[in-house]
Amino acid sequence: MEMVEEFNIKICWGNFTFDYVYSPSVGYSGGILCVWDPRLFLKVNSTISDYFVMIRGEWISNGKKMLIICIYAPQELSEKKLLWDYLIFVIDNWNGEVVIMGDFKEVRTPAERYGSIFNVQGANAFNSFISSTGLEEVPSGGCSFTWCHKSANKMSKLDPFLISEGLMSSCPNITATTLDRYLSDHRPILLRQSHDDYGPIPFRFFSHWFEMEGFDEFVERTWSEIQTTDPNNILKFMKKMKCIKEKIRAWIKTKKENSYIQKKNLKADLAEIDLLLDKGEGDSDILNKRIYVSKSLQDIEKMESMKVAQKAKIKWTIEGDENSKYYHGILNKKRSQLAVRGILVNDTWIDSPCLVRNEFLSHFKSRFDQPGVSRLHLNIEFHNKLTMDQKTDLECDITRDEIKRAVWVTCKHRTIFFFY
Repeated sequence: MEMVEEFNIKICWGNFTFDYVYSPSVGYSGGILCVWDPRLFLKVNSTISDYFVMIRGEWISNGKKMLIICIYAPQELSEKKLLWDYLIFVIDNWNGEVVIMGDFKEVRTPAERYGSIFNVQGANAFNSFISSTGLEEVPSGGCSFTWCHKSANKMSKLDPFLISEGLMSSCPNITATTLDRYLSDHRPILLRQSHDDYGPIPFRFFSHWFEMEGFDEFVERTWSEIQTTDPNNILKFMKKMKCIKEKIRAWIKTKKENSYIQKKNLKADLAEIDLLLDKGEGDSDILNKRIYVSKSLQDIEKMESMKVAQKAKIKWTIEGDENSKYYHGILNKKRSQLAVRGILVNDTWIDSPCLVRNEFLSHFKSRFDQPGVSRLHLNIEFHNKLTMDQKTDLECDITRDEIKRAVWVTCKHRTIFFFY
């Protein structure tokens, strides 16, 4: 690559502090250019092909080994399958994290195509490749389609980011955002680790709190002790709820700290008891103490499992043990999928926490706010009106004789027995 082309890279990158690897274009097919900051990523070696650029190296800040693959997939299904098989072989033999990006020329579901035929065989091969490598698709924000035909009658999602499960677990806030495409047929996509602050964390009530000793008594006592002087009953109730939430948070935090210390001490006691038993110095008291310590540890572990189970919303007895990598992967994946990264407002992607909060407030305020004072009035004189006796009769309480009379009138041709 000539120096003038490096200068062109500098114009896009912003400075000359970069390293790069590229695959030249073949015919009308565009080439692949990968650029990075050598102060953040240290390249060890690279592999270049017509369909991909593969870079192996280390992320300097945390020392993680990274395999970064940029794809420009072929059009033919047979060539794609060969590419998927080769990448499966490379990833299976790589001991580190994986990031794959680029134009895959394939979609995963029919919803990712518009105006064109969905290729079931190609989608199955692509999904099988993702499943075999254990990769996860990064949730994307912004527009649903990343590629658009120049006539705008065909659109597809061809450019996902695929990352390894370990990277998804360590970076649960990672997200991909599509940008404006302007004159290009592909949208640029930004992959980043975002930490959005949407204000105070909402109060979540966990069912395992009811299993904690003294929780019910604490709530009842605290509720009765809270005193408010507001004359409005609704505001009084809201203030008491706010106060008791703060009290519960403080109580749960103290319980967690005590549980951690208790668990640490119980483990130390269990280790000492096992050491004595290993020396043959155990007696009935030691054995009874070990049973008590083991039961106390199991109770603490059960409480912690109930907490994590509610967060993950899965039955680990069916889908995996709570201490497994799979289980925690499910937990982090659900967190990533449920995270609010932004919203689409009038075809514009908004990810600023302040603007997102305002949009949510405006949305629900328009539905639950008090209606305006201007109402529709009918300026018509109705001829048939209820008399005062009729109004009084409608508003009075229903008597037992009235019910009996209505039943007899309705069912006069049937035999009905009343029991008093």
